[in-house]
Amino acid sequence: MPKPTFFNLPDEKREQILDIAIDEFANNDYESVSISRLVARAGIAKGSFYQYFTDKADLYSYLLELLTQKKFEFLSLDRPDPQHAGIFVYLRWMALEGAAFELAYPKLTQIGLRAMNTGTVPSAFYAQARESALAFYRRLVEVGKEQGDIEPYIDPEVAALVFDSVLTGIGRYIFERFADPDSGRRGDRQALFELPGVSDLFTQSVNILEHGMGNRTGESNQSWRAAAHGDPAD
Repeated sequence: MPKPTFFNLPDEKREQILDIAIDEFANNDYESVSISRLVARAGIAKGSFYQYFTDKADLYSYLLELLTQKKFEFLSLDRPDPQHAGIFVYLRWMALEGAAFELAYPKLTQIGLRAMNTGTVPSAFYAQARESALAFYRRLVEVGKEQGDIEPYIDPEVAALVFDSVLTGIGRYIFERFADPDSGRRGDRQALFELPGVSDLFTQSVNILEHGMGNRTGESNQSWRAAAHGDPAD
C-alpha cells in the first residue's frame, strides 16, 4: 500500500506517477520493470519513490488492487437484478460488461493478464480475489436454483468454477483480439457490439452455460438428469 506521502502529493503529480507506472507494468513483465526508468520518466528522484512506496512489489500490489477496484466500480453501474432479470440474462450482462471494462482500461487489464500468465500475482492477493469471485458465483448459482433458473442437482462449487472460467476466458479472448490501447476506443456496450462477431460470441458462450445448467421441463428432463448423474438410460 502506498505511504501517506504519496496520497499527500498534488493530484496531478500523483496521477502522473500512476500513469507512468501503469504504462511500465503493462508493457513489461514484472522483472523487467525498472524503478530507475520509471522515476526518470516521472521526473522525480529515486529517493522520492521510496518515500511513496516501500519497493517495486509495493507499487505492483497497489496497481493490482487498483485494477480490482476499478473493475468493481465499473460493474456496479446499472447492474440488473438477477432475481428479476434471470440468472442467464445477468450472466450475459456480466460477460459483456467485463469485456467492455477490459477495452475501457486496456493497460490495467494488460497488467492483470501479465500477472496471471507469468505467475507474479502476490499469493495473498490472488487467494483473496479468487475466493471472492468463486463465492459470488456460488451465491449466484444458489439464487438460480431457488428461482428455478438452474437445475436443483447442479453443484454450486462446480458451477462457480465453470462460470468463472468461461467469463474470464471470454473477457481475455475479447481483450487480446480487439483491444487497442492507442485507438481511444470507448469500452461501452454499443461500441463493443459494433465489433464483428462479438455479440454472437457472448450469445453462444452463455447459451452453452444455460443449456448445460438451465432448468428443463417435460419428458426430456428425466433423461437429462440421468445422464448428468451417469445413470443408465431406461
